[in-house]
Amino acid sequence: MSTTLNKGALIASVLAGSWRQFPSPLEISAAQLEIATPDLLASGAAALAWKRVGNSNLRSSPAAKELEQAYRLHSLQSAIHDRDIQNVLALLSRAGIDPVLVKGWAVARLYPESGLRPYGDIDLCVNPKQFAAAKAALSNEANQPQVDLHRGFAKLDTRSWDALYARSQLLKIEDVEVRVLGPEDHLRALCFHFLREGAWRPLWLCDIAVVVESRSADFDWDLFLGPDQKRREWFACAIALAHHLLAADLNGVPEAIEKKSLPGWLVPAVLKAWAVRAMLHRHSTPMTNLWHNPTYALRPKNLRTHWPNAIEGTIGVNGPFNEMPRLPFQLGNCALRTVDYLRHLPSMLRDDSASDGRK
Repeated sequence: MSTTLNKGALIASVLAGSWRQFPSPLEISAAQLEIATPDLLASGAAALAWKRVGNSNLRSSPAAKELEQAYRLHSLQSAIHDRDIQNVLALLSRAGIDPVLVKGWAVARLYPESGLRPYGDIDLCVNPKQFAAAKAALSNEANQPQVDLHRGFAKLDTRSWDALYARSQLLKIEDVEVRVLGPEDHLRALCFHFLREGAWRPLWLCDIAVVVESRSADFDWDLFLGPDQKRREWFACAIALAHHLLAADLNGVPEAIEKKSLPGWLVPAVLKAWAVRAMLHRHSTPMTNLWHNPTYALRPKNLRTHWPNAIEGTIGVNGPFNEMPRLPFQLGNCALRTVDYLRHLPSMLRDDSASDGRK
């Protein structure tokens, strides 16, 4: 196994079962923990790592102290995020808008402690007919937290707004109602998001594990998987990955998922994504920078971060998870993204021109 894959496997071993109330103590060396810690911190999984490290003989090591600090920080931030969500939802409610909160708090609430699952943006999906009104309501309010507003659920699922909204659930943060997806739709959204983003954050696979392990006895697996055979394969692979890499308990899961055979390229692609974190670097050098600073954007190091890994490439072209070579899917994904960039280029130029005119 290469050094990169070894590092990815080390991250997996640290996080295995970390979302449980009483995870098993971590049994690795201090040197190994030191190797994994920068990636755990960068990917948002440090608090979960501390959950295991804190019960081991490594708890006093320098790396463990960094993880503990992250855990304490996330715990403090959790209360702030709760307040921010309440304020945003109250604002939208006054405007007659009933959004659905996805990711973030919607999955963090399933962990045994606040602060174990950090999140930043508040992801809200609104009825496409109310998107403009929701955007206006948020923009008219000063000092709002960062809200990632979505027009329906198109970025997370192929199912309609009406169908997903009808199955949604109302929860509460103190006295404020919070609408979240139904459990089956929630797990679908988490699986798709994890795969679409190239599986680069191990935290997202922990999310899938915690939802699977905390599901109710009446969880509808047929509703979760849906009729689309390709997506059934994707979602089954995501859950099988949680078991294979993080020791997620698949007791009671349908046999088709529990005994799912993973394509030979999939596990190495995930482990490499965790070790390399190319997607994180890509977010700091988006292709929109190409027009503003072509010399910087076209540096080989920056261009490499925009090459889709096998998972992102496959999902991006709606490809199957099989044993075929991944290069054609990755090339196809690059082509689609290039076309999309060129399609949006005129509007980017207009926005730049308008911005210059206001200076």
